[in-house]
Amino acid sequence: MPTHDIVIVEDDEALRGWVDVVDAADVWGVPSFEDARYLRGLHPGRVDWVLQYDGRPVGAAFVRPAGGGSAGPCGVAGVWVIPAFRRRGLGSILHHALSEHARRLGLRELQIEAHESQRDARAYLERRGYEEIGREVELVLELDAVPMPEVNPPAGITLVTRAERPDLLHGMYEVAREAIPDIPVDEADEVGSFEAWLATDMDRPIHTHDFTFIALEGAEVVGYAVLQRGRGGVAFHSLTGVRRAWRGRGIASSLKRAQVAAAKRSGFRRLVTENAEGNDPIRHLNDAMGYRPVMSTIVFRGPLLGGC
Repeated sequence: MPTHDIVIVEDDEALRGWVDVVDAADVWGVPSFEDARYLRGLHPGRVDWVLQYDGRPVGAAFVRPAGGGSAGPCGVAGVWVIPAFRRRGLGSILHHALSEHARRLGLRELQIEAHESQRDARAYLERRGYEEIGREVELVLELDAVPMPEVNPPAGITLVTRAERPDLLHGMYEVAREAIPDIPVDEADEVGSFEAWLATDMDRPIHTHDFTFIALEGAEVVGYAVLQRGRGGVAFHSLTGVRRAWRGRGIASSLKRAQVAAAKRSGFRRLVTENAEGNDPIRHLNDAMGYRPVMSTIVFRGPLLGGC
């Protein structure tokens, strides 16, 4: 008779199994093993599990408190089972395990994402009392299909990279403190302290300094944009943010065009971004630049499961 066993990820061998499962079960997979290792140590209280079925890793999960210093009762979690092993109760086994850990952390709810195309995952969460609280529309730009963009910042605006100006991080943080709360989606994580923002949004292994563009008016940071390096010729947009008083001047457009140009020069084939439903300015910008919607990521919030 087949047997299953849940293993807490404590070393690289177990983490490689975790990454293999997520790569097989998730739409985009894991950007890099190094990034997965980094994220494990980013949030105190985070635990990752691998579920082995007859000795083979077929399921993965994690749970952590909300980021940014939030003390709220809602944590962040993820559950994956590779397609050939679904509908056997393995996802529920992992969900029970992370729920028990969440209780020990003092959490009462969890926020879990599922892609619109993953009908089984959506139905699973809805049956357990999870409700949709937001959507992120995913869009793709096929770089071979678009010409090299001209990067013409508005009058008085200069673009530099983090590699060129590593001294601008505190100014970028002030942009984040205005831009992130204005994103119209209900998320558990908050901006938090400068140190938390730096660790989460700037210093992950996939956030490279030469792909981080900063908009300056004189000596003042008024906007920035980050690109995450993925695998297989794919890169992912992270935040494109502009301070409120400088919006509507074309700064976000110039930052994004600089990223597209840099990605084409570096040999990337595809750029992927997510836009919250209701964030009309950035959605209009992406549409004008040739990004096309492919699916939505649905953010669910719901209760912990009962004891096993």
